[in-house]
This record gives sequence, structure tokens and C-alpha cells, in this order.
Amino acid sequence: MDGEYIEGRVEEIIFSNPTNGYTVCVVGAKESMVTAVGIMPFLTEGENIKARGFWQNHPTFGRQFKVEVFEKELPEDEDALYRYLASGSIKGIGPVTARRIIDRFGEDTISVMEHNPEWLSEIKGISKNRAKEIGESFALQFGAREAMIFLNKYFGPSLSVRIYKKYRSASADIIKCNPYRLCYEIPGIGFEKADQVAQNMGFPSDSPERIEAGLLHVLMDVAYQNGHCYLPGDMLIQESRKLLEVGDDLITNALGECVKRGEIKRNDFNATPCFALSFIYYAESYIASKLKLLSQNSLTFPVEGIEEQISLSQEKQSIVYDEMQVTAIKNAVNHGLSIVTGGPGTGKTTVIKAVIDIFESLGVKYMLAAPTGRAAKRMSETSGREARTIHRLLEVVYSEDDRPVFSRNEDNPLPAKAFIIDETSMVDVFLMEAFLRSVKPDSMVVFIGDADQLPPVGPGDALNDIIFSGCFKVTRLMHIFRQAEKSLIIVNAHRINNGEEPYLKRKDGDFFFIEKHNPAELQNLVSSLCKDRLPAAYGFNHLEDIQVITPTRRGDCGTRELNKVLQQSLNPPSRYKKERKYGDTVFREGDKVMQVRNNYDLVWYKEGEEGTGVFNGDIGIIVSIDPKGDTVTIDFDGRICEYEMTNADDLELAYAVTVHKAQGSEYNAVIVPLLKCPYPLMTRNLLYTAVTRAKQLLIAVGDTAVINHMASNNKKDIRFTSLPYLLKNEQI
Repeated sequence: MDGEYIEGRVEEIIFSNPTNGYTVCVVGAKESMVTAVGIMPFLTEGENIKARGFWQNHPTFGRQFKVEVFEKELPEDEDALYRYLASGSIKGIGPVTARRIIDRFGEDTISVMEHNPEWLSEIKGISKNRAKEIGESFALQFGAREAMIFLNKYFGPSLSVRIYKKYRSASADIIKCNPYRLCYEIPGIGFEKADQVAQNMGFPSDSPERIEAGLLHVLMDVAYQNGHCYLPGDMLIQESRKLLEVGDDLITNALGECVKRGEIKRNDFNATPCFALSFIYYAESYIASKLKLLSQNSLTFPVEGIEEQISLSQEKQSIVYDEMQVTAIKNAVNHGLSIVTGGPGTGKTTVIKAVIDIFESLGVKYMLAAPTGRAAKRMSETSGREARTIHRLLEVVYSEDDRPVFSRNEDNPLPAKAFIIDETSMVDVFLMEAFLRSVKPDSMVVFIGDADQLPPVGPGDALNDIIFSGCFKVTRLMHIFRQAEKSLIIVNAHRINNGEEPYLKRKDGDFFFIEKHNPAELQNLVSSLCKDRLPAAYGFNHLEDIQVITPTRRGDCGTRELNKVLQQSLNPPSRYKKERKYGDTVFREGDKVMQVRNNYDLVWYKEGEEGTGVFNGDIGIIVSIDPKGDTVTIDFDGRICEYEMTNADDLELAYAVTVHKAQGSEYNAVIVPLLKCPYPLMTRNLLYTAVTRAKQLLIAVGDTAVINHMASNNKKDIRFTSLPYLLKNEQI
């Protein structure tokens, strides 16, 4: 290996992360002890390693060797061999057995264990079964060594660990046979990386393996980047041609093979050949069939009985329901599947409370859920009943490669008769399928959501597909109630949703607009509003009450730049505050951060109570960073969690968040910077979603022309989904 390197015996392993292989160890190199840090998976004390890297000075731990690539080296003399075997790295061998094996076979020990492990049974105390076990354990260790040497030629250490965990000792053989398997079997390896590896191995650009993998990649990419569940055939061939730079005949032949093997599903919609990844198509197919089944259910409640229940609920809530709310309540009780949709201030929460009242009065066991942690929390607060994330409801666990596995399913259904799901517009096809698989065939389901908000981040547009299929009981709440009519936030939200320009010049109320065109001036204004003006005028806390929401991550008004500006303004560096850099982000005590993916295993403590789970969209404050910089303690609304810095990619600064991340949440005060951004983001539903995040105050800052353009731009990204066709073809 070129460059600076160390080699020696691993004397002590100080820390090892089994998930990503990050290890801190002490290596006896030459005549000194060296602290080595880096991705060094499957390492055990007593092994010899050779590592390439560079020296670095850690502010706390001093001089360290940062490992970039390493190899395990089998011991070369009997003394080193004894230390290796006696370390416990080979199952079935301890210090006594290690000495007996070496006394019997000497320098041939490694060869015997590799090629003739059955010979070990010649030694007193080692049975044939134990000899076999030792041989298998050695083969696993030796296979890991050989596989990691091979993998490190093409991949970084973290990916090498992930690949080895999937394929084990067969890693090299599998990749040599077809490296394109990696792009749809190993998370984190896309087509481009697999293609690069394949080219280095000599695979031709027109190989069937490459073209088939390219087709699968195109369909996967449009699913997760654009929300499509399928592509028309001509579009699929066009996109594949751009990616692969091969002829249409080769693409068509490869497509036929993928269909034949069942990896891709063909359907003809409106006489147009369309192609979907099979697992996405079958998810939509299951959704359609289960919705049909549920729609046939009811509580068979007498008309006079439900009228009485509605009257009792109105008395309990001290409110009179309007005609459409009554219709929504009756649909929820009388039909196995119903949908309630409407904008802010139209009474969706009131309907939820009324349906809960009736279920409780009738003794119907029900469950409440929403797609995100913040949406579930808000549902709990407004209903006064427990609501969970859909993932938690389904008791999700994660496989070794971080894929969700739901404990609740058709074989282990949820123990309830009725379900109310809020913020359904955020639910993609995979989560919808998983939820529907978990409910019994005789269940009642009520979907609540605003169909005019942004579609899910993942593939599909289930709520809109269900609504516009015309197959189910849908109630649209249109009336803005008197209390809501006083709110300019709600008035402008409905104006935006109707394609009208919002009122921007009013100087009183809860919606204000400040014209700014210069990005630097806009950043300074946003900073001033958060730090000084809003806290002084309204008493808002800049961390707990105020949220900056922006359409994009990039650019002067994107979350990346705004978070840097706001961190510097609201939580500047201080000798009294510890900080730690992770990637390009500095995390500092006192920072506002967001959890960006669900972590159901993270332990938290709250007032003596212990629990688990921090969810995508949860916002917290960094309470402390330990002196070594290895752990960060965060307060998520009273839940105290500790993070290892190796898991810090689950966190982002959250002074500013994107509209997509804010969806499902509400904040007391919202600031929305609006200058020109990528055209696909300048849409009505994105502006509408941003505005409806504000509860008490909304301040839009930017260009009037941009706001008015967004309000008038009703162009929605068309999502190719099979669900409408599947629903209409079902005789519901």
C-alpha cells in the first residue's frame, strides 16, 4: 500500500460500531502504541493489520492515525499465531486449545484450518463436530479478510461493510459475475457506481446485465425523485437511452427479459404500454383490492341512533356542526371507508372529535395515527386522545440494511375496529400498503387530509387517487367558520388555493408581507425578525415558536445558507459552548436541530419515564456535547436523547426547514422567504402548504411577483400512478 502506513498487532479495541464498522483501537506498531481510528470492520484484539492513512491531531485525544484502507495479515510466526488464536476471534478456540493446536501443527496451523479442519479432531479434547465448527469460523474470518481486500479496491470502507454483510464470503464472486446487482440490492449504491465498477472489470457497455440494470434504475429513480409508480413505454425507452447510450432495440430486448423475469410489470392503460417496478405495481394493486373490501363494511347503525349521537357530540363540544360536517360524520360511521378533505379552518379537527365521540359512545375500539411524529403529536393535542405515527402503530423494526419491517400485518393485525388517519396526503404507496395490510378485513377507516397540499415525498399520490376515483364516500369541507374568517392566514390560504393573489398590503392581522429583492438584505431581515423583532413584538421564543420555512435547500434563500446565517445570529460561537463539526455542519450547544429520519430504537428519558423513538421532522435543542465530542444530548420537547456522533447524519440544523419537511407540522410564527427558485418549486400547492403551517403569525419576505406567480401557477407535477385505473376497474 502506498502512502503513510502502520502495521502491527491490535492490542485493544476502545470502540467499535457494528453498524458501520467505525473503530477506535490501539495498535502495537514497531516500538510504540498507536491510536488508530476509521472504518475497520470485523476487527478483533490479537489480529495483525496493515493500514494506510494519515496522521492527525485530535483536539482532545491528541495524535491519531486516521485509517483510509486496511488489511488483516495472518500471523507469520508461532508466537503471533498463538496470540491470534487465543484472542477468541475463532469460535471454539481459547488459550488452552490454541496452544494444543500449535504444538501439534506448528507453522502449518493456518493451512490445516483452511484446507483440512477435520485434522483438528486428532487433538485430544477436539471432537469432529468441534473441529468442523472451528473450520467454519476460520473460513468466515478468512473469507471476510479476502472479501474486504477485494471490496476495498472498488468501494469506500462503509460501503464495503454493507456489501459484505449482504453477501459475506461470496461478495467477490457475486460482484465479478454481475456487479449491477449492487444497485438494487445494496442501499447507497446507485447505477452510476455499479456501472463504474463494471467498466473497471471489463463489462461491455451493451451487456444485457448493464441494460437491464439501467431500466430498473430509471424506474427506481423516477419513483423516488418524481413520485411516479410507472412510466409509459416511450418515456421509459427515451430515459434509458439517455442513461445507457445504446440502441432502442437492445433496450426493448432487455425490457422484455425484465418483464419475463417478473422484475417489471407491463400494463396497457388507455391503450398505452406502461411499465412499473413489480413491487410498486403490486403495492398499488393490494391497496385497490383492500380499499374495495373495506368500503363494503359499516356499523349498521340506525338513522335515529346516529342523529342522537351527533346531537350528544355537539352538546359535548358546545358547537353546532354544519351540513357537510354532519355528512362527514355519518359517512365515517356508516361506511367502512370514508375520506374527509378540506383546507384550513373548515372543521376537519371538529369532525375527528365528533367521530371519536361516537366511537367511544358505541364502545368501538379505535386508533389514531398520522405519517409523521409532529403530525401525530398535533393530532393528540387537538383530539385529546393518543395518536401515533403510522410506523409506530405498525410496530416497525429495521433489518440490517435499514429496510423497514412491520410487525403488524395480515398475520398479526392491529387490535382495533376503526382507524382515523390524519395528514393522509403525506402517505406514499408503501406506507399505505403496509397500513392496509395491518387492518382486519372488517375494519372501518377514515382518511383525513388536505388534497391541495404537496403530494408524498415517496412514490404515488394515494389520497388524491382515492378521492378522484369516484369510488368512495368523500366529504369536501368548504365552509370557513366565523372564527377562522378573522384570520388573514386562513383567508389568504384559501385565496392562494383558488388561484387568487393573496392580500399583501394589509398592516393588521396575522399575515404580513415585506418586499425584499436582494438576497443578502433578505437574509439579514429574516435574521432580525427571528432574533429581535418578533420576540420583542409578540413575546415569541426564537427557538420554540418561530420557524423559517423555505421552498428549497439550495441558493441564498435555501435551508443550507439560511441555517448558517441564523446559527451565527441566534447561537454564535462561544467559549462557553462546546461544538462539533460533522461533515459540512457545525453542531453547537444551544442549536435547533431536526431529526430527518425515523429512529424507533433511540432511547429517551422524560421526567423519570423511559421510552424509545424519535421521528422524522421532530425538532429539538442540543443541550450538551460531551468533552470528547463523541455524544450529543438533545432535548426533543422534554424527551432527552443521547446521539453518538457517528449517527449525526440523522440530524440537520433546523432554524430553517423546507416546506416538504414542515408538512404535517404547525408553528406559532412562520417566516417564508420567497425569491426566485427552481421553476418546479414555484407552484401553488407549495406556497399553500407553507402558508398553512402558521398558527398565529405568518410573515412572507421577498418578491411580490414570485408570490403572485406561485399563487397563479396551478401546474402540478403529473404523477403516473396505477391506482386510479385499478380502482376504476374494480366493481366497487
